[in-house]
Amino acid sequence: MPREQLHRVIDNLPADKLPTLADLINALIDEGDELVGAEELAETRRIRDEMRRGKNLSFNDVFPEQ
Repeated sequence: MPREQLHRVIDNLPADKLPTLADLINALIDEGDELVGAEELAETRRIRDEMRRGKNLSFNDVFPEQ
């Protein structure tokens, strides 16, 4: 995903979702601190594959618990 598209996604994200996004970004930056389970890894791969196929995913599609 190009940087410009990521900027648009962030700009259009509701303010109440920004803390969750910040947590995700921090987790990516601090990689290696926490082990990821098989279930979480499978879900991440599923989301990535859908995005690669061009499916538009909402924040709630990616973070259903939020």
